[in-house]
Parts: sequence; C-alpha cells; structure tokens
Amino acid sequence: MATRLTCIPLPSTHFEMMDLDEEVDEDSDNRLLEWAKKLDKTKGELSIKRIVRTMYDWTARRMADAKDNESKADEMLLKRCAYHGINYSAPFIVMRHWGELHQEGDYWCGEFETDEIDDQLAELIVNIQFACQRHYFGSLAEKYFDDKLRDASTNRRHRQRTIEDFNRLPEEFSIDDVANSLHLCISSARTRVKRLLKDGAVVKCGEYVENGACKHRYKKKAVLVF
Repeated sequence: MATRLTCIPLPSTHFEMMDLDEEVDEDSDNRLLEWAKKLDKTKGELSIKRIVRTMYDWTARRMADAKDNESKADEMLLKRCAYHGINYSAPFIVMRHWGELHQEGDYWCGEFETDEIDDQLAELIVNIQFACQRHYFGSLAEKYFDDKLRDASTNRRHRQRTIEDFNRLPEEFSIDDVANSLHLCISSARTRVKRLLKDGAVVKCGEYVENGACKHRYKKKAVLVF
C-alpha cells in the first residue's frame, strides 16, 4: 500500500458541490498545451545525481528518526517517498532551466546542472508525501506491526520519541544540553543536532568558549513534525 498510493488530504466541503464553471480559461489551457508540446519534444538525459543525493540524505534522516522511534511503520512508509520527490520534480526542473536548451530540428536539447532550488522542490515534495502517508496510513501500519509483535498480554504502543525529545529541549541549547537532556553520548547528540539543522528545525545562534574550546549554541526555528 505505502509503495503504490499517493494521497494528499483535501479540506472537507461538507458535501457541498462547487459552482459549475462553464467558462474556459483559454490562456491557461494554451500555456499548458505549449509546455506539454515542448516537454514532449525534449530529447536527452536529465542528470539527477544531485537530486538523488538530496533524496538519499533526506531518507537517511527520516530512517534515523524511525529507528529512534522504533517505528517499523515509518520505515515502511518512507520507502517510496524519494521516488516521488525525483519523479514529480523532473518536469519542473526542465522547465526552470529551459533557457539553457536550444532547438535541434524538431527537438529541444542542451546541458544544464541542477541547483539548490531544484533540491528544495524535491525535498518539499517528500515532506508532503511522507506527512500524507502517515496521515492516511500511519495508524494502520502501526497496528499491522503491533499485531505481529503482540502476545497474549501486551500490545506495543508507538510514540514519536524524536518529537518528544525535541520538545523537551529548551528554546536555546548546546550540544551538551542535548546530551544531558536526552541521555546521549556527545557524538550521538552531535548527530541528532546535525539532523535538526539539515531539516531546518534549528539554527545556530551563537558561540561560547568552554575549557578553551569554541562551542555553538542552537535555537529552535520550527515545530518538529517527524
């Protein structure tokens, strides 16, 4: 199920129909038609090595979260997200770099390198995809794995420990604070903060010197949802 479905939750309309709009936006339709024809006549190879690395790093961070949460459900739901990030960002990437292409006969060809904006779109897509997977299928997936592990007297309950750990940290903190608060060794605390930095959940906000060593302080920037 998690590897084949792409579901995006939409707001409820309380069973009310939209107004029937019989007017056609010809300008919009023509723009879509023009791009469809251009993309259909594009020839060559789209190098996605950088996007693949971005998706690999994102998945590695989410897998580390799943391991911390002991969530087999999240591990399963993650398995198709990177595919969507690459697949759905591809047309946007080609259209963004269209100025670097040229026409050869009936086809458009050229060379360009993907950039940070392309990475950001791919990461936005997988963030949305994973959140939606968990919204629709998270409890079902957890129940499936709980049922596999349940014995006659116990039923395992999953809690998102990564979120609880993040909420337990003060608004500003150091690596030592993370290690002490979450009962981690210093190297594990650094790894946890590195994931938070990559996800944009925290930012560096200052430095201080302790025992002759320069250390960083960090500040929460966003609410953690994974």
